[in-house]
Amino acid sequence: MEIGVVIPTRNRAAFLGKALMSLCEQTLAPSRYEICVVNNGSTDATPEVVALINAHYPKHRVFMVDEAQTGVAYARNTGMRATTAPLIVQGDDDATASPDWLEKFIAAFAAQGGDVGKIGGDVIPVWGAPRPDWLTDPMLPLLTAASGFGDQPRYMNEGLLECNGCYRREALEQAGLFPTTLGRKGANLLSAEHAVDLVMHMQGWKLYYDPAIVIHHHIHAERLKPVWMRRRYFWQGISDYAVRAYLKSKGYESSHGVAVEMPLDRSFWTFINNADEAPTEDGLNRLRGLGLVLARTGFIPTGA
Repeated sequence: MEIGVVIPTRNRAAFLGKALMSLCEQTLAPSRYEICVVNNGSTDATPEVVALINAHYPKHRVFMVDEAQTGVAYARNTGMRATTAPLIVQGDDDATASPDWLEKFIAAFAAQGGDVGKIGGDVIPVWGAPRPDWLTDPMLPLLTAASGFGDQPRYMNEGLLECNGCYRREALEQAGLFPTTLGRKGANLLSAEHAVDLVMHMQGWKLYYDPAIVIHHHIHAERLKPVWMRRRYFWQGISDYAVRAYLKSKGYESSHGVAVEMPLDRSFWTFINNADEAPTEDGLNRLRGLGLVLARTGFIPTGA
């Protein structure tokens, strides 16, 4: 096996089949890759979906393992241990891959050399509802509706997207795999399990962004509502602090964070309390700052 794909999933059977079909219809020969679905406590038809894919694509190695501990980082780590390929792609259960997705990752690693620990690409959004007028381009990365890194390939000094990234196994294992203090756990919106990218970078591995490597990511309708976007930015502030705590636990200092405008004036609290008011970049960034402050003071424990 040259490359493996890990797909964590929890109760997304309605999307998982399409994601797996796109992986089984790659231009890369089936003998050259493996697909691991990590069932993270699903109670829906996830096992049946995987069984149907296996029946339809008998030449492919598609298998499912269970991870009882809730959390995407736990699931990604379980998938890493269950696979054997030297290159490991971390995907999403609601994203579909371009037919040459895996071939492009293999070619990019060959072209960039042995000191590249991760290569990441861009995202094309598939809107589950019409894009609202208030949703500006700078907001798209927190929806995983764009990378925000532009259209030029380059080396990076920040974490790449997790839903469209391929790791060199050696680099990820050296960094200690994904931090289980970060990433989604059930209903909360804690993020940034890809902070492991920063540890890899500090250990000397290079991170490379290639916008020609793309996925199509479904943006669920409920995430296009003002109240969800407010929660997402607030939890991003908590994630910002948790990333700093995680890096410190690894022996690294970080400038990772966000500027906080204080004091928070009356207009800000009006913005918070009116759940139907269209979000603004300024209001959302202040909400992100508030999440960071509350996490830093210990008012909201991060587990880091």
